[in-house]
Amino acid sequence: MKHLITSLLLLASLHTWSQRQYCSQHKIHTQAASKQQQSNAAALWKTDHYDMKFVHLNLNCERNTRYISGNVKSINKVTIASMDTFFCLLHQNHTVDSVYINGVKILSVSRKDSLIRVKLPSPLLQNASFTAIVYYKGTAPTGGAAIGSGYSTGTSGSWGNQVTWSLSESQVAYHWWPCKQNLLDKIDSSWVFITTDSLNLAGSNGKLSNVVIVGNKKRFEWKSRIPIAYYLISVAIAKYKQLNFYAKPNFLPLSDSILIQNFIYDGAINNTNWINNQRPSLLAIKPQLEFLSGLYGLYPFYKEKYGNCMAPFSGGMEHQTMTSQGFFDYYINAHELGHQWWGDNVTCKSWGDIFINEGFASYTEHLVAQYLDPPNFLPNLNGAHNSVMSQFGGSCYFTGNDTTNDARIFSSRLTYDKGGAILHSMRWVVNNDSIWFNTLRSFQQLYKGGVASVIDFKNHLQTQSGINFTPFFNQWYYGEGYPTYNVTWNFSGNTFYLKSSQTTSMPGVTPLYTHPMQYKLLRTGAPDTLIRVPHNVAIENYTMNVSGTVIGVQVDPNNWVINKAIGPTKDVNLSITENEQGVKAITILPNPLVDLATIYFTDLFLGQVEVFDSNGKRCIKKTIEANQMELDFKNLATGAYLVNVSTLDGKLVYSQKMVKR
Repeated sequence: MKHLITSLLLLASLHTWSQRQYCSQHKIHTQAASKQQQSNAAALWKTDHYDMKFVHLNLNCERNTRYISGNVKSINKVTIASMDTFFCLLHQNHTVDSVYINGVKILSVSRKDSLIRVKLPSPLLQNASFTAIVYYKGTAPTGGAAIGSGYSTGTSGSWGNQVTWSLSESQVAYHWWPCKQNLLDKIDSSWVFITTDSLNLAGSNGKLSNVVIVGNKKRFEWKSRIPIAYYLISVAIAKYKQLNFYAKPNFLPLSDSILIQNFIYDGAINNTNWINNQRPSLLAIKPQLEFLSGLYGLYPFYKEKYGNCMAPFSGGMEHQTMTSQGFFDYYINAHELGHQWWGDNVTCKSWGDIFINEGFASYTEHLVAQYLDPPNFLPNLNGAHNSVMSQFGGSCYFTGNDTTNDARIFSSRLTYDKGGAILHSMRWVVNNDSIWFNTLRSFQQLYKGGVASVIDFKNHLQTQSGINFTPFFNQWYYGEGYPTYNVTWNFSGNTFYLKSSQTTSMPGVTPLYTHPMQYKLLRTGAPDTLIRVPHNVAIENYTMNVSGTVIGVQVDPNNWVINKAIGPTKDVNLSITENEQGVKAITILPNPLVDLATIYFTDLFLGQVEVFDSNGKRCIKKTIEANQMELDFKNLATGAYLVNVSTLDGKLVYSQKMVKR
């Protein structure tokens, strides 16, 4: 989901990051609605007595009213030893006409607020299958959703179309249909039938299997066989016209393609302004879908479709297989399309795990920029980093009552910007794109059609990469703030010296960030070059042999890490004669090397040396008790290596990048 607070008409014509103001806070979320959600959350355990296998919404809806009538049928399986009462949620604005269990009308139906209690004629035993049908009618309430209302009606200011649409995230599906609001219970398959005025089209999830004439109305019959979370079931009704096209990602049979089915306002679809400003962004979904199918795995709902329904709200909502969008924008499209993998195919296990949804959807924007819109890649990242650093603190992690607070769940700065940015940093720590993207694809396969937590992702990433990510998550996901690097450098002869002193914005919470840093050396007499070095203590000193003449330094030129930099400034007096631990000068030669390198110390040194490859795998570990030592690279592949020298108690005192030819 992406929420924009800038005017729709203005944003529709903007195409650069600096002009695009993304925001998902400032939710329309009343105090009363928040209290009601907390009350509902407390009652959810009563709906955990059964597993919902199938749901069929058979509703009467129009484009100009929040009034709904009809019925919702579900097929369920008992999960406790004996169940004598069926519970579901439906907002008290709606009247329950009748409830049927296994075809029998139940007379004992009671309600407390939004909780419906249906006393069964006789208890159902564990694993028993039963059918429940709730007939109801009423006008959906306003407010309560992450953007606007769970079920809304309005008129597009730009195109004049009346529209009714749903937006149930995070916990207001019950505002418009009787449901079980539990993220852990995905519905195995779903039908959504909408009967409406014959001038309307009605969009929903899955495939449009049939359109049936019912008097002067039409019934649009949407069917899906794919597991879906309760909040992703949707409807949108308006005077639409279809604009359809197809994508053909790799891994599909040559004769197959994916339908991209779009319901566009009839007031917009032939309008020159819409054609010039929004249609190109809509059509860009095709290459985006094809590209993301390569990175994340084949679009997970390719057997049904992808599509969009327009609705007059400021942003987009990733309803499974058919996103709802206020208007079409290149990066909103990328964000909501990314959700089809992250949020829809794999859904957050709890709202506290929203990183699985929104962090990855925001990261998808960065990937689309990098590979499909390169001029905007670094500006987009820089914009996200600046947003995170606009305040000193703030964590991606939250618990307790915040999991019912949409403003916290969908924090633009922390959930979206920080979440997407630290995924970019994880890729940097892995330092191997083959491993990184294989990790994302295998995670999708492992958890497809289900739910996952942040811990699930961390554990999977560690297994796939072989890297301990506990420090990273403690600092960047659970911790608060960001680092600032005060950098000075010098170049003498053919030796480059760099000193980086780290401070943090929230030292009481996260006193140090330990991860690799990248610096760009600007040179004459040789091409500019990038170096990757660890930053594991507050003050790091690095020295290395460099060809050409270094004339300048850039800190983190590819925006791998959320950070601020002071400098870099040249200090002609800087040299590594003695580091912060009191160890005398260390030199490793030659660099580049062929087979052997020698470490030289000005004095006798007691400690150890370790050599790591570019994937972080340790290749050599030796104890030092001398003023020089040979390192044998003969059995190592050509490439870049990192040599770390530590004291006997494990304190890192020197680090240098080496290249084997």
